[in-house]
Amino acid sequence: MKKSTMRDVSRATGLSMFTVSRALSGADGVSDESRSQVLRVADELGYIPNRAAQDLRKVSRDSVAVITASTSNSYYLDLMAGIQKALRPANWTVVMADVAVDGVYDPGLEDRTVRRLIETRTAGIISTLALKPANVALLARWDIPLVFVDSAPPKGKATFPSVTTDNYKASRAVGRHLAEHGYEDWLFLVYPARWSTRFERERGIREAAEAHGVRLEILESGNDPASAHAVMAERLADGRPLPRALIAGNNPLLLGALQLLREKTVRIPQDVAVIGFDEFSWSGLIEPPLTVLNERSEEIGHRAALTLARIIKAQTDAERRGLPTQPIYRDEDVQQVEAELVIRRSCGC
Repeated sequence: MKKSTMRDVSRATGLSMFTVSRALSGADGVSDESRSQVLRVADELGYIPNRAAQDLRKVSRDSVAVITASTSNSYYLDLMAGIQKALRPANWTVVMADVAVDGVYDPGLEDRTVRRLIETRTAGIISTLALKPANVALLARWDIPLVFVDSAPPKGKATFPSVTTDNYKASRAVGRHLAEHGYEDWLFLVYPARWSTRFERERGIREAAEAHGVRLEILESGNDPASAHAVMAERLADGRPLPRALIAGNNPLLLGALQLLREKTVRIPQDVAVIGFDEFSWSGLIEPPLTVLNERSEEIGHRAALTLARIIKAQTDAERRGLPTQPIYRDEDVQQVEAELVIRRSCGC
């Protein structure tokens, strides 16, 4: 699809290039009505000014962005390490943008982030959440390749590259291990459905519970420790007995749940067995050492970065030969990394 230019905006509005330029840059000397018209038409045409090179000179493809959804999750630390290690030999710059500060997803921030990355002509993006269809389409219009990690890529005609955990299989393994202990009452503390990994994790836990004849309670929390603490406190305050096993959907929720259990002097694993999704560097150092599902996020980041680098290199080669530069995706770029259940003492072992 042809990229829109400032001249296209000028033609569509009937305003001069000078007026359009000043309206887009926020400069004075443009009426509110004209500015509003220019911004509306630019949005409709998918025009994004090039802040990195206003004269539209070709820019070097050596900067990539990682869009995250709450940096409070230590999963992203290992993910970023894998990305940096893969791109370091090429001296590429990696920037990170969080669109769910403190675990609260902000759709407006996603829109602004995507537009800013296009303005600076970022070479490619690794996204940890499923972006809005409109933003995916806008990035495609500007030939900016996308690789998804820790999230399901959007469904459509294109097969987007992705490197993810087999969350369904991983959850079945968690459930199988808890069943081996004979625990018959599980609570799955899980984040909102905006994070697409929830679906396969919950499906695996539900099927494991059904297969082993276990009572399962699903408790949804905001994707941050404070929310997890609050919903667990409410759950314990209503007089119902403790679950025999607690499964925390990720590290922020695990942290909030552990804080609450400690305040209530609930013993782990004697009163409640605990398993968390995502390994982290000090999970084996606390008391009791935590049983966790290691998603191997560093390897996920490494694979995603190598995939993105290959796509960008192909674009660069095509540009040199005067060919179209839209990203070329392959079916084999859809990858899954096997998770590993790291067994320690919090589960009762």
